[in-house]
Amino acid sequence: MSRTAEALLSDAIPIADSSEDDLEASVREHARLVFRIAHALLRNHHDAEDAVQETFLRLVRHRRKLTAVQNRRAWLARIAWRTALDRVRARGRTASEVPLVAAGTVAGLHAAGAGAEQIAAGQEMLALTECLLAGLPSDLREALTLSSIEELSSAEVGEVLGITETSVRNRVFRARRLLREKMAAVLEAGYER
Repeated sequence: MSRTAEALLSDAIPIADSSEDDLEASVREHARLVFRIAHALLRNHHDAEDAVQETFLRLVRHRRKLTAVQNRRAWLARIAWRTALDRVRARGRTASEVPLVAAGTVAGLHAAGAGAEQIAAGQEMLALTECLLAGLPSDLREALTLSSIEELSSAEVGEVLGITETSVRNRVFRARRLLREKMAAVLEAGYER
């Protein structure tokens, strides 16, 4: 091989690899987060996988912006959230109508030695919590879901939802307070029977 060909090949390889390495690193590092966010809204494994693929396709389409992104995790979380919301809306449902079910709860309790009565009570409490959470106003529910369930920081939630950190903390506080009040009312009514 001539020196000119070697020089061309050695110069071409690093240029091609650098952007692909960035994309591959982003996928490896954030795929789980993107899936969890999509699944939190879609509550269907296959739909969530489709949303993850769409999220990373959007990343590929906008890879020019990747170098300017300061917090890649929050940026991808925002794309995942919007992609999942688009899919929910395309189905003709609102995000509040999406059931929230914790996968593997029964199997986990059974494996831990819980009896049938304990599992049933846990499932009832989970269903009640999901129902009360679905009944929250969407702005409060979204902030609480991203903060508590998906474990994003206030700054990341703010970036995903397009609001300030202070607003995120206020919404999460209000959502928790409302859930606590609703849960207390339901449990008190149940004991009065």
